Parts: sequence; structure tokens; C-alpha cells
Amino acid sequence: MTQRINIGEYGTKFTEYPAELTEFCKDKVKLPKLDALRGQAIALMAQPENRGIRFLTREDTAQFFAQIGIQTDDSIQPFNKDFGLKKMSGKGKYCLEYPFVLNTTHIQKRAGAKISGDRNEQIDAIKGWWRANLTEVPNEEWQIGHLDPTKPDATEANLAFQPPLQARYRDRFKWDPLFHTMWPTAEKELIPHFNQYYTEEEQRLIYEKLKEKFA
Repeated sequence: MTQRINIGEYGTKFTEYPAELTEFCKDKVKLPKLDALRGQAIALMAQPENRGIRFLTREDTAQFFAQIGIQTDDSIQPFNKDFGLKKMSGKGKYCLEYPFVLNTTHIQKRAGAKISGDRNEQIDAIKGWWRANLTEVPNEEWQIGHLDPTKPDATEANLAFQPPLQARYRDRFKWDPLFHTMWPTAEKELIPHFNQYYTEEEQRLIYEKLKEKFA
């Protein structure tokens, strides 16, 4: 992955995948239909002049779909979503590894994936938990709390009204303002439970990234 793609070269929809890609994926990876966003994204990354060499940025993904006449509010997702082949690493850069390499984790976790029991009962149980603990908690029970408890910041940028549930996680997690995402704090949560959060393989990836950052 050495250079940025010249996205202006691609102004029409792909009508087929490169032959080498379809042959490699045969009986291993189910490729999306080419009339889908993901199909067009994969076809672009798999072109002989691009795979393993040229990467796309966020701006390129949006321009690509605009050029081929497909409207989308999320141009990143079709390029970012796993589909069975490994992509080259690079923050904000999208490129397939070449020669092609199977993403076995993606394939294995979808093989025979199913959940026993009544589907609606299980979904309703999850919805019920969210209603009881978040969406239907009376407003008077909410209190002001810190989004990032590791910062000595009591300004509005680091404060939000929080439901009683948040007290269970005090000082252990950071939150986004809508409680959509939470991250473990290092000292109180992540380090004591590192093996619970990350597999051996993930820990090695983190280790290598930290070595690179602090070398």
C-alpha cells in the first residue's frame, strides 16, 4: 500500500469482479452482488492496479459512489466491513492485501451462526432491560456525571446527565454523550482485566502498536 488511488479514473459501475478474485473466493468466500454497495467497493479494491498497492481515503469512498451514481450517507461502511479477505492496515486507508489472504476469523465466526430459543422473546428481553435501566428511568433520578472520569475537568464538555446505572461503572469507564459507546479506563478497568478484554493475538497487536508509538 504505497500510493493513493486516482479515484477520478472510476466513473462507471463494475459489472464483474476480477477473475483472479472470483477464482480465489470460489467455495471459500461468498462475494456480495455487484449491484450492492459492498460489491462495488470490493470490486474497486480488487482491481489489479489497486490491490495491495493503492489505497482509498474517506473522501475517495464518497467520491467513488457519487461518480457511479449511487447515493449513500455512509460511504465508508462498504469498504470497511469484513467480508472474508484481509485488508492492509492503515488508519483511514482502505486496501485489500495481495496476494489475497483469507480472513479466517470472519469466516469461522459466521459458520453455522445461530441462537437457540425464541427470537422475539430474546429481543424483547434486551429491549426491556434498556427501558428499565435507561430510556424509561424517571428524569428526577438522573444525575450529573463525568463522561471521562480520568480527566480533572468539570466543564460542560466533560459532563452529562446520567442514569443511575452509570454509578455501577463509576471511574471504570469513559462514555460518549449519548451513552452509545463506552471505553474502559486504563487503571481501574482495562489493566486489571486485560485478559478478559483481549485475546492473546489482540494483545500482541496492541503491544506492537505501543512499541511503535513509544519507541
